[in-house]
Amino acid sequence: MIKSILQEYILNSNNIAIIIEKNIYRDGEIEKMFDFEKRPHMSEYRNSSEIRDYFHKYTKKNLKKNFPFKPNNIYKKILKLDTSSSVRGIINMNIDGILKLNGAKNVIDLEGNLNWLYCSQCGMETSMESFANNQDDVLCSNCKDNSLKINLPFNGQEPSQWDLKDCWVLLNSCDLLILLVENFISPITFSYIELVKNRLDRIIITGNLIDFTMGNTPEFFSDSHYICSNNDFLDILLELTTKRNN
Repeated sequence: MIKSILQEYILNSNNIAIIIEKNIYRDGEIEKMFDFEKRPHMSEYRNSSEIRDYFHKYTKKNLKKNFPFKPNNIYKKILKLDTSSSVRGIINMNIDGILKLNGAKNVIDLEGNLNWLYCSQCGMETSMESFANNQDDVLCSNCKDNSLKINLPFNGQEPSQWDLKDCWVLLNSCDLLILLVENFISPITFSYIELVKNRLDRIIITGNLIDFTMGNTPEFFSDSHYICSNNDFLDILLELTTKRNN
């Protein structure tokens, strides 16, 4: 994709949808730490105190040294875009939860949000930071009869149906889809691209290194790919959306 087309797309869009692919933060360090192979099966987590204790210890051990999570340059720019009237919504495939932790209002954390735990019985919530630093117990302090669960889908669980619905609504109402890709495109993102592609051709995929070997790569990818670092692309996007809204 040439820069003039990129500029035309952005300057003539009122409802931009952005998908942030995995591994955008710390080269995917957090995603690797809590990939599905390291998450318990939901039924085993519910029924085995040994499995719960092991996972809680694993979580504390790995997160205590990492808190507090701080936005990197890419997230700082995305937080500015979150307030733009041209951006309708942002789908985040990363689990670090940094955007919402820093006040983002239009972000869907589709893969979960590592920054909080909740009780499935009474709905009480607590921050992951206080839990990892031993300030909060894993047992719900409200109903005192249930272990808090990290807000990530475990094996045997699907993403939140409300979040899936919000993604569907966003992608069916956007007039431009932008993908921020670090090194690959996940299967669910492929399906979202196809959903938008059935309606319009205005799709921008940005990133220097993209592995298109996962799944069946649509022919239009080469025309949609703007070869540029995500940091540099976000500078362009911020400049153009600011120009459009002034």
